[in-house]
Amino acid sequence: MTKRHEVRLLGHESCGSDIVTVRFSRPAGYDFAPGQWFTLTLKTAEGSETKTFSHCSAPADEYLEMTTRLSGSSFKRTLDSLVPGDRAVIAGPGGRLALADEVCFLIGGVGITPVRSILRHAALSHRTFEDALLVYGNRDASCVPFLPEFERMAPQGLRTVVVYETPPPQWGGEEGFITAELAFRHLPDHGETQFFVAGPPVMVAVMERILDELQVPVAQRHVERFGPAAK
Repeated sequence: MTKRHEVRLLGHESCGSDIVTVRFSRPAGYDFAPGQWFTLTLKTAEGSETKTFSHCSAPADEYLEMTTRLSGSSFKRTLDSLVPGDRAVIAGPGGRLALADEVCFLIGGVGITPVRSILRHAALSHRTFEDALLVYGNRDASCVPFLPEFERMAPQGLRTVVVYETPPPQWGGEEGFITAELAFRHLPDHGETQFFVAGPPVMVAVMERILDELQVPVAQRHVERFGPAAK
């Protein structure tokens, strides 16, 4: 049976108009692996509600963090209204995404949360990669969660390719949406590469079609669907 823990809100950090990173206290004895998820239970105006979120903090951090898009639901309104010291309940962890030396992440928006946990752990552990590619799609430049952290990992072998749906002026990088052609341009030799996809089911379905186009074997696909937590 999954153990439940009471946690306290430590603070919020906004990114753009509708994305927030929420930091909670870490219960004694609560251990997790990079990229795992937990459930969060809040008392809302509609009663007690439970949603699933990926850790975006690393196992070495003394706190727990999650990042989510504020949708306007009763759960998200309650989450956004919490003040430091307010209490909530978590349960977990669950799931596991293991990291390879040759890896490609195809990620959009808040799908970055389990990837940030994995890469933050790699950074803190001083891990280097033979070749790691993060293809990171976002609506615009107003909010690209954790991008500076990823760019600082270049000496460890992480290449970060940002893709904007609406690029800023004078942008010389990728724009539009993540496609198989875009991924292939940045990773033409991907025969041994492990591919990671995470996010809401609709976004994951698009990325899986890209993996089909790239002829990535099922054994080299690692998929995390956010499900109800993306609502």
